[in-house]
Amino acid sequence: MRGSVRALLAVLLLALFPIFVLALGIAGVLAGFGIGQRTGVYVAIVSIGMMLALGIALMQALRTRLTPPEGPDLTRHEQPGLWQLVDELAAQAQTRPPDQIVLVPEINAAVCEDARALGLRAGKRYMMIGLPLLAGLNVGELRSVLAHELGHYGGGHTRLLAVSYRGAETLGRTVSRLDSGPARWILNGYAWLYAVVSRSANRTQELQADAYSVAAAGRATAASALRKIATMDLLWEAFGNRYLALPTMAGRTPDILLGFRHFLEHPRQQHAVAEIEPQVLDSQPSSLLDSHPTIRRRIAAIEALPDSPARPDPRPAWTVLADPARVIPAAEAQLYINGELGPRASWQEIVQRAGAASAARGAEMLAKAGHTSGAAPHGTLGEVLQAVQRGDAERLIRPLLRDGAGPDAVQRGLVELLSDVIVCALLEQGRVHHELHWGGGWVVTGQGGELKPEELVAPAVQNPALVPQLAQRLISMGVRMDFVRVPSNEPAQQAPADNGRPRLVAVAPMVTAFKKNWDVLVHNGGLLLIPIKTGKLASQNLAGLAGQAGQAQRKRITQLLELGSEQLFAMPGARWLAVESMLGGDRKKFLTGGGKIALRFAGGDTATLRTQEDGSYEALIEFLDAVPQPARG
Repeated sequence: MRGSVRALLAVLLLALFPIFVLALGIAGVLAGFGIGQRTGVYVAIVSIGMMLALGIALMQALRTRLTPPEGPDLTRHEQPGLWQLVDELAAQAQTRPPDQIVLVPEINAAVCEDARALGLRAGKRYMMIGLPLLAGLNVGELRSVLAHELGHYGGGHTRLLAVSYRGAETLGRTVSRLDSGPARWILNGYAWLYAVVSRSANRTQELQADAYSVAAAGRATAASALRKIATMDLLWEAFGNRYLALPTMAGRTPDILLGFRHFLEHPRQQHAVAEIEPQVLDSQPSSLLDSHPTIRRRIAAIEALPDSPARPDPRPAWTVLADPARVIPAAEAQLYINGELGPRASWQEIVQRAGAASAARGAEMLAKAGHTSGAAPHGTLGEVLQAVQRGDAERLIRPLLRDGAGPDAVQRGLVELLSDVIVCALLEQGRVHHELHWGGGWVVTGQGGELKPEELVAPAVQNPALVPQLAQRLISMGVRMDFVRVPSNEPAQQAPADNGRPRLVAVAPMVTAFKKNWDVLVHNGGLLLIPIKTGKLASQNLAGLAGQAGQAQRKRITQLLELGSEQLFAMPGARWLAVESMLGGDRKKFLTGGGKIALRFAGGDTATLRTQEDGSYEALIEFLDAVPQPARG
């Protein structure tokens, strides 16, 4: 009952919003007449301007349309089994089924509606199913999740809750589409007030929607689905960091979901989940603006409900699809794979090819550094070891290090690259290979079992007096001292197109790195960081007050691009991060928009680039995807 009362208040706030806009303007005009003189005129003019701005915002809100979710469309004709399940769950929730079901790349399931008139009028309904859920959940758990999402719009006695839910969606979209300025400030304040009232109702609705989950799948299955999804984001991120860079290195197309399923089933991941799950459940916030109760509270509420006779269904969730062997690879190609990777291959083949490519790249980098520095003129393994023995390690890899790199960075970089040389030499002789390991990437194995090259070379790098012993050990393993990996197609990798300069492929405005703000020009050969002057930032902030921040930024970028490549590279304070010195990196998307990438360089140095803008983050991610990631076992 309390949820319905709060939902009624939320709906009244929606209906009264036009009156609020009109009243605000009239009150300001009357106040201006009451004050009189010049000040009163200013107050009246500002009030009329505010009323017009809010009126325009209101018209945008009334006309705002939901951007349809993008992804593979699962039609009734092609997926009758899935639609039969969804129709059944919608009937149980006393609501209409979605008009369209779409697969999306995130760890999420949701139902959204293209509601009109601030959510007061229903519209086209979409159901989104996160593709990773089809690997991470079983059929019973997927049934529970979909029943919960349909429950947001269901229940004859909760119609007001459904309206308030649509209203929250629509107001949020309206505010997000307004640029910075007074209209957004006031509408944002109204949306905050609406959120305080409506989200209390939404929290009640979440518990009611969980009741539909229990009715559809049973208490144990509903609670299990909540626990799994709570930790699946972290596991998907770990899977991506360890494995999803390998197909690009291998030039092969993987079965992503099948790999994720194997990754989840590995004992190391299951042990990690047992450790982190209590922390995840305990760390969830609880405030007035939360639309969801904490998962612990939801699980407690589920356990207090009458159980359902629904039988558990432990089959992988993807079995609800017709012809999953065709549908899932097609969806993976659309959602995760940019361009053509190559023929489809098993994860074992991908790991072997990627491991070989990673070792070859490291060996090529060290050979080139030895030649450039003169410490190992021909780049052979014997020359490299001689340079280490005579104390020339820093000189040897100096071409790969950033300015200011210390002794620890020199040792870490040399250990990593020298290990690559050894593995590359043994691979060419067929003495070792890379073995897939779902607990941590790959391991290098040979006739004698697992080979740990970094543990083999580290003592000699740290103490040059041990280099002769290392050389004898390598010779006994069959490693030739005259081995050198010569770069095979280095000129083709840079493809300079502007007087020897790398080619510009994208722009990432407003990026924070090295404690400064930059516009990042993404090239095929690296990242060019152009510092943003304080005056430029100030003018953009002032433009934001008038709702023109986007235009100010576009103008700044246009002026930069008009300079041309030569002037950009010569700009004072510009920094060039060359891809040839990078050893991969990590990424993290922010819930509030944008994200960060952490680049790793030879020698162990890192550089973190942060942005609050989705477009800039996507440009940086596309660049990072093209950087070979030397994943380690």
